[in-house]
Amino acid sequence: MLSMVLVVVVLAVFLSFGSLRLFSIRKMEKGEKRDDLVLSIVGGKLRQILKICKVELSVDGLDRIPEKEAVLFIGNHRSYFDIVVAYSILPRPTGFISKKEIAKIPNIELWMRELHCLFLDRENLKQNLQVIIEAIKQVKAGISMWIYPEGTRTRGESELDLGEFKAGSFKIAEKSGCKIVPVAMINTRRIMEEDFPRLHSAKVYVQFGKPIDLSELSEEDRKNIAEYTKERIREMLAELKEKEARELSGTV
Repeated sequence: MLSMVLVVVVLAVFLSFGSLRLFSIRKMEKGEKRDDLVLSIVGGKLRQILKICKVELSVDGLDRIPEKEAVLFIGNHRSYFDIVVAYSILPRPTGFISKKEIAKIPNIELWMRELHCLFLDRENLKQNLQVIIEAIKQVKAGISMWIYPEGTRTRGESELDLGEFKAGSFKIAEKSGCKIVPVAMINTRRIMEEDFPRLHSAKVYVQFGKPIDLSELSEEDRKNIAEYTKERIREMLAELKEKEARELSGTV
C-alpha cells in the first residue's frame, strides 16, 4: 500500500527533467521518428510508475491491432490509471481524446499534445464537434485515436457496468473509414479510486478485441454501432473476469 504522494513526486521529477527533453524534441522535424521517440519516453516513464505501484499487467490481443493503418480505439473507462496502462503498452503513437481540465496541468498538457491528444469541453457542443473533426483529420493522416464513449469514468461496483456510449464518438470511424478496435480493461480502479489517496497493488487485465470494419456490418449494426461496440466490450469484460477467476482458483 502506497501513498499517492510518492507517485506525484515521481511524476514531478519526470516533468522537471522531461520538459528539457521535450524542448529538444520539438526541434525535430514532425513525423514518425519524432512520434515514436515521444511514445518511448512517455511509455517508459509510465511503466516505471506502474512498477512503483506494483501493478502487474496481463495483456491479450495486441497482435489484433492493424500494423499499417490508423484505427479508433474504443474502451471502457473506470480509472485515471486507464490511460497510464494504455500508454505503457501501446505499440505506436496514439492520441487520446481527454477532458479539457487535463490541459490545465503544466507540462503534462505539452507531452499530451506531442502524443496527438485532443482536449474536449463537455459543456461546449460546438467545441466538441471541432475536436471530432480534428480527430478525423488525424486518423486520415495516419494517427490512431482512443476515446472513452461513456464520456466519464463509470463508478458502478461491477466491472460489467457500462454507461451510455455516445454515438458522436463513432463519427471518427464513420467519417474516416478506419476500423474500430474495442478495448476492455479491468481492475484499474483498485489501484487508486477505491481507497484514495492510498494506492494499492493490482493485476490489471487488458484485452484488445477483433477490429470492427464498418463496411462489413449490416445496415442495422452500422446504425447502432455505439450499442454494438458496447456489447462487444461487455463480452470482453466478462471474459477477463472469467480469466481472473480461473487464475485465482488455480484452474488455468
